[in-house]
Parts: sequence; structure tokens; C-alpha cells
Amino acid sequence: MRTLAKYTTSGYLPEAPATPPERRAIVFTAGVWLVFMAWTVIGFLNTTAPLPAQVAGWAALVAFLIVYLRNFLHPEPIARFNRTGNTLVYTAVLVVFGIIMAQVTPTAIINIVPYLMATWIFNHRIAVGLIAVVILFFCAIAIVAIGNLDDYGNWFIASVASPAIIMIFIRISMEMGATQQDRSEQLALAAQREELAATVHDVLGHSLTTITVKVQLAQRLIDTNLAAAKTELADIESLARSSLSEVRTAVTDLQHPDLAEQFAHCEQALTAAGIALDRPDALPRLTLVQEQVFAWVIRETVTNVIRHAHATTCTITLTECDGRMLLRVDDDGVGIFDTNPADHHGLAGLQRRVVSAGGTLKLMRLVPGTRVEVRL
Repeated sequence: MRTLAKYTTSGYLPEAPATPPERRAIVFTAGVWLVFMAWTVIGFLNTTAPLPAQVAGWAALVAFLIVYLRNFLHPEPIARFNRTGNTLVYTAVLVVFGIIMAQVTPTAIINIVPYLMATWIFNHRIAVGLIAVVILFFCAIAIVAIGNLDDYGNWFIASVASPAIIMIFIRISMEMGATQQDRSEQLALAAQREELAATVHDVLGHSLTTITVKVQLAQRLIDTNLAAAKTELADIESLARSSLSEVRTAVTDLQHPDLAEQFAHCEQALTAAGIALDRPDALPRLTLVQEQVFAWVIRETVTNVIRHAHATTCTITLTECDGRMLLRVDDDGVGIFDTNPADHHGLAGLQRRVVSAGGTLKLMRLVPGTRVEVRL
């Protein structure tokens, strides 16, 4: 299914496929509609048009199919145009091919309408797509009426109306699925915030109560037992520092770093430490939860590389594997002997975060170096 981008009042905007599996899926789902070109092919086979027109028609048919599929793979090839502008260009090109094919079989200009509808409804927010489908539908009716295509009226419902209804239902289903996924992610993040807020409350509640009791005790001991009072004050200082550290950790957990920004920050930090970074040129499409979890993983692991690895190179890869996203952070440093994340304070917390999001975290020793691998 097509990946949908952030929601606005006019719906979700389908994004261009970024990985080979996504491109194959798009070619398959978009190519399904090519079955409706059967009417045009039959018209070509039964035509009495001149040979040059037939040659041009077949060439236009092939070019039409290529441009139609490319429209889904690269919906915004012209950088200075927005999505709507690019789709208008694609539509104009497809219409020109349709006009050329219509010189061989007049109904070809109607047969291309479902493809124009698909171009708009699956490449745009649902509100824009529905408006375009309605406009194209009435344009097709007008062409049938003005072009004296009376015989085509019997086939109009099968070749134009039925595909339009099917596409609308599919697009609505995609919209509902994206809405449900977005809500699920927001609920998961809200639950995480509530848990971390409760942690801050528990830390402060316990620590401040203990500090208050010890301060009162120290006040009573100052005049009678100065040494004991100093001991209590030392305990208060230690407890305050420990509580401050716990609060900072919890507050940091409440923040949700941006993955792209995290890559930039890590690159700066590694460069300052004299460590070369090998990272992806472009990020694959990720869910909100994946972005935030991977950002945490990169932040923690890169910090460990800088502090402990004594490495010269850090390599970060982010790929799709068996339907899940695979993040690997490798270094060529001294390596790690204990590969149980639970035995390392920072990685233990990181593992809990990954597992709570439905993923797995593994720590591996390389020769040389260390690898942190997360599947989510």
C-alpha cells in the first residue's frame, strides 16, 4: 500500500516510493489498472486507419504506459513545481498521447480517463483527488456527447464509472488506514510521556521528602553534634546530585529528537572527536515511532563511540529487511566483551525503549570494533 505523509485538513499526501520494494509495489498496484487498456488495444486491432496513424497510435500507447507508471514512481520530477503542478504536466502529456491514439480508435480518448483519475486520486490528498475525479468524469461525459460516440454509451459505466468508484473506495480505505496508524502512534507516544512524567514525579517526590527529613535532622544536630550534622549534609548533597541526575535522565526521555537533526548533531560530534562518519545519503520512509526510536539509538550509541570506543570510523546504515527497518551502528574501535545490553546502564535503558516499541536490540563484537543492531 502507498505510504501516506502527514495529515492536513484535506487528507494525507501520498509520498513517492523511496525503496526498491516500495517501487515494485507501486508498479504492481498502478499496473493493475492497465487491464482497462484492453478496449484501446481491441480498437487498434480492428481499425481501418492509415498505417502512419496506426504506427503513431501504437507508439503513443507504449509511451502512455511508461509515463503513467513513471508518474507514480516520480510524482515531482520538476523541482520548481509543486505536486499539483507536476501532476498537471503529467496529465497534459497523457492527454496528448490519448489524442494521438484517438486518431486510430476514437474511444481511446475516453479509455485513458481511468488512468488520469488514478494519477490524481493516488498522488494527492483525498480532497484534491476526489475533485479531480469528478471533473474528469464529467469531462468524459462531455466528450461522449460532443464527439458523437453514441455506441460508447453502453460501455461507459464499465470503462469509466466503475473504475472511478473502485478507486474512490480504495483511496478512502488508504486514508482510514493512515488515520488509524497515526492515532496508534500518537497513543503510544502519549503513554510513553505519561510513564516518564510519572517517573519524574516519583523521583522528585521520594528525593525531596528524604532531603526535607535530613535537613530537619541536620538542623537539630548542628548545636549538639557537629560531626553528625556534617554527615547528614554530605548525604543531602549526594542525594541531591543523584536526584538531579535522575531528573535530567527522565526529562531527556520526555524529549523526542528528530532523526535528521540527530544525524547532523552526531556528525558534528564525531568530527570534533576526530572520528569519520559513514552514513546514509538519504533516509528511507519511517513511521513516527521508528524515527524517534532510531534517533535515541543513534544518540546513545554515537555517544558511547566517542567516549569509549577509541575508534577512527563510525558507520551507520538504515535499511529494510524482511518487512522491518534495520539500523546498524558500527565502529572500528577496541570492541566490547560483554555483549549483553542489560549489563550496560545506557544500553539497558535503550533496550527497554526499543522493546516497548516492538523491536529488538543486539550488541555484537566485531573484529575490530562493536556493532549495535536494532530491528523495528
